[in-house]
Amino acid sequence: MPDDSHDIRTPYGATSTTVDIGGPVHAWVRPGPGAGTEEVATVLCLHGLGGSALNFGPVTPLLAERHRVVALDLLGHGGTRSGRPELSASAAVEEQLDLVATYVATRVDEPVVLVGHSLGGVLAVLHTLAHPETVDRLVLLAPPVPHRTDAARDRGLAAKRAVLGTSLVRGLVDRQLRRTVPADLVVRQVAEATPHTDRVPAAALAASVAEQEVRASAPDAAAARRTQWNAILGTIDLLARPLEWRDRLAEVAVPTLWLQGHDDLKVPLDDATRLATSVRAHASVPERWDFRTRAGVGHLPHMEDAAWTADALLGWLGARA
Repeated sequence: MPDDSHDIRTPYGATSTTVDIGGPVHAWVRPGPGAGTEEVATVLCLHGLGGSALNFGPVTPLLAERHRVVALDLLGHGGTRSGRPELSASAAVEEQLDLVATYVATRVDEPVVLVGHSLGGVLAVLHTLAHPETVDRLVLLAPPVPHRTDAARDRGLAAKRAVLGTSLVRGLVDRQLRRTVPADLVVRQVAEATPHTDRVPAAALAASVAEQEVRASAPDAAAARRTQWNAILGTIDLLARPLEWRDRLAEVAVPTLWLQGHDDLKVPLDDATRLATSVRAHASVPERWDFRTRAGVGHLPHMEDAAWTADALLGWLGARA
């Protein structure tokens, strides 16, 4: 049903919807061609940490030429309720996964094309491993990777996790976030993701700023920040065990497309290429993995180069139909 309380306007023709799954869960939905008269596959998009479903705005109209597109707000992001801030890092990741699994089970009638950006990529992988019958194809956009693939433990990430897990650091970051105006926060997030900030559409930035303003003034703002922080810690816990994470990726049984920008400021191209190569080498069916890169693109391929992202995704889906 339309969500009147989520007073944000997307410039990309999607409809704001909210469902009650233990509390409000928000998504942007755009029907595909022939919706209502014929079946179209659903592309379900999961955004990255600190972002929202609005980040898929630039690529949504292009994907909607052939598919129904649903971009879901994760817990503590966009128009979705915060998670439980008292949870441990690992339990916080499971809580996000429960949200995705429940949404798929109750709102989608067939296996989806699951698209995950950054943190959303980690969740997409874990959901696919846990519920392979609900995923037809998997698409990863600039997923986070460990710095190494040949070690049982990434000591650098483990040390970072230990520091970030302290109450002192968490408190300092939380105070900084509370004092940062939404416009500055969005600009900083984009600048930390890509050197090509001019390639991110102004309309997408404006919508994100408006949404951050609403989220910052919401009664659960503090809980939402803690939910996001716990997700950071939980993701680092996974990546700090490189061999285990590589082996979990290699277990994915559905065809998978990985799109990676050359100029990603968060995920170095060499690290991504190394992991993708190792995953293919250890996968039972290497042909299921397709790794593609794009020059002149950073950590936000679906925003910086929506046309290339959509062409790569739709072409890959068509070739495997």
